[in-house]
Amino acid sequence: MRKLRLNISLIILAIFLFASSAVSGQEMLGVAFSTYNGINAASINPALLTGSKVYMDVNILSGNVSAANNMFYFTPDNISIRKVLKPETNFFKSGQSQNNRSFHYYDNADEKHFSTNIKFVGPSFMLQAGRHSFGLSTSFRSIHSGNHIPFSIPITSYEGLSYPEYQDVEFDQAKYSIVSMSWSELGLSYAYDLYDLYRNRLTIGITAKALFGYEGGYSIMRHSNYTIYNSRSVDFKNLDAEFGYALPVSYENELATDFGPLVKGYGVGFDFGIAFTRLKSHKILKQESKLCAKPYKDYIYKIGFSILDIGGITFSKDAELHKFENVSKDWVDFDTIHFRGIDEAIQIYSTGFYGDSDASYSGDKIRVNLPATVSLQFDYHFQKHFYMAAMWMHPLKFDDRTLWRPAQLAVIPRYENDLFGLSMPVSVFNYSDLRVGLALRFMFVTIGTDRIGSFLGISNFDGMDIYFSIRFSILKGICASSLRGACSNSRFGSNW
Repeated sequence: MRKLRLNISLIILAIFLFASSAVSGQEMLGVAFSTYNGINAASINPALLTGSKVYMDVNILSGNVSAANNMFYFTPDNISIRKVLKPETNFFKSGQSQNNRSFHYYDNADEKHFSTNIKFVGPSFMLQAGRHSFGLSTSFRSIHSGNHIPFSIPITSYEGLSYPEYQDVEFDQAKYSIVSMSWSELGLSYAYDLYDLYRNRLTIGITAKALFGYEGGYSIMRHSNYTIYNSRSVDFKNLDAEFGYALPVSYENELATDFGPLVKGYGVGFDFGIAFTRLKSHKILKQESKLCAKPYKDYIYKIGFSILDIGGITFSKDAELHKFENVSKDWVDFDTIHFRGIDEAIQIYSTGFYGDSDASYSGDKIRVNLPATVSLQFDYHFQKHFYMAAMWMHPLKFDDRTLWRPAQLAVIPRYENDLFGLSMPVSVFNYSDLRVGLALRFMFVTIGTDRIGSFLGISNFDGMDIYFSIRFSILKGICASSLRGACSNSRFGSNW
């Protein structure tokens, strides 16, 4: 049995920490904003599907891994690309004392946040037929997020109950939540040009997604009031909290993996979008009988609005809900608590606060909502191969069980042609952190980052972002030579 000594952050973050120990792009701006984006356009606005230079697009594999926080960081001399990509690297060195740890905490009074986002888009397909575009996509997503976290939480988690500055200090903390979920999606997208005449085009789009949940959990702290007397004693004057989880681990033994049913919950999700395009030419093009023959209409600018990730997953397998509603306890010898697994931990806390090991149990179903977001997009075509895009995204929080997607403002200058693309996104993350990215495309392969500074070692390392895309597309106006009436006008581009 492994003994786990608790500090104040474990009771405040309780179930989230259990989930984190059990579950072992941000927006891919260089891919989403491109006239060659194909099915990837649906990730920011499904209405943009009809405006791509490609009429058929097959995504083989795309991926994005990103993480950000303002709680902990590594100094440049303790981090490197080699260490980040090496699976066996132990950054946290848990056996060492606080003073010898390789990571540090931000010692300020700012509200804390963190987010990790993993997304892989598998085989996906898009086809445009006249004013209609259709898309089919498969993806895996995993998001862990927290916002408005009190600044004392990471400090106490790092320093422990013996931290001198927090002795005999009363903490009265307002509501915040931490949410985690991993799931896969099967999405069907549709876009239609409602109006396409002269130099104006108005398009609507929708994506409907079937959701399959593998793990989910949340910790909702509605109110916590406590005093740390010393390294052994904590007086909980009031704790109003709710914990829900459905995890791929054994609840009886924290060292054992027990996936149980792979899919522990189901749900549905939706993306909605609308886009207005100001075209360069008002020439009315003749209708083509072949899908491949429809030419591309160049534009001056595009304006889009979208609402993303409306919906969620209800977990009903291996799910538990526990509530501690306005409980209190002067807990002596708090630092000596240890347990073998989640079940035993819950029983200890339930007994401590209620005097009954089962009193906290409140149900066998939980729900976790998708990271709902509202977004505005703008894309301007300067001349020939040069473009400038801009985007604003802001999270929508319908309740405390909603995953948090950080706000983002971005400007994306880019150069692109049929074979090569280069973009350099400049973004403001969560309205506070300025970032510079870089993305390169050669034919059908793209690799990029929205945060290149993380890999250069020029500042503290408190997050990263990297993405890639491998796909195959056929441009509008290009037909196979074996088809009668195939296009041959070079101004419509070439295969890539």
